[in-house]
Amino acid sequence: MKFKTLLFVLASALIFIKCTPYYQAIDFADKTSDHQLIAVLPFEMVYTGIKPDKLTDADIKEIEMAESQAFQISFANAVLRSTKAGKKQIRISLQDYQTTNKLLKDNGIDVLSSWNESPEKLAEILNVDAVIKARIQKHRLMSDLESYGISVGIHIIQVLGGNVIWPWLPANVTKSKEINTDYRLINRADGKVLWSIFFDVDADWRQRSNEIIDNVNRRAARKFPYRIN
Repeated sequence: MKFKTLLFVLASALIFIKCTPYYQAIDFADKTSDHQLIAVLPFEMVYTGIKPDKLTDADIKEIEMAESQAFQISFANAVLRSTKAGKKQIRISLQDYQTTNKLLKDNGIDVLSSWNESPEKLAEILNVDAVIKARIQKHRLMSDLESYGISVGIHIIQVLGGNVIWPWLPANVTKSKEINTDYRLINRADGKVLWSIFFDVDADWRQRSNEIIDNVNRRAARKFPYRIN
């Protein structure tokens, strides 16, 4: 019985690894030996769903900007939490997201335009050794982001709060493989990808947005590099 249990655990672990592919440069240790500070950039948000009739293009941009910062904050927190109680400590520091976004703004780069700037340029502006550039693709919009200190217009909350904006989904459908993720750690010195991870997530829309976002980022943070052996 114990042997069968062990086989089941090993099989489950292999499935998890297979479902969460990640890459780390073979020369990661050499290229990052002098790294001290990195920044998490605002996440690029790609909305593939049908635009609700009651929302304008400006509304969609406002939502994407809010979601972008929510994912940014959540991922930074997830990395820090992964070092809790002295476990899996990291040997670099994370730039505070407020500092990151202020420096970008001071240089004329808002959240949405940061998605199209080169990571090397942003790393130079932020004076960090590397940056996390991430992309989230999904076909649902989020509005309840207050737990991250982010708010959107009352009109948007009212529209997104009703199931009427999702008429193409059956009322009993709450889960689907609908969040696609792509995280990359880009080196400031040469623009090379030092680490990356990507996976698809089953989203349970009965949960609050912060729970969905934190669950996604927690999975990526588990594989975050710079760990002290």
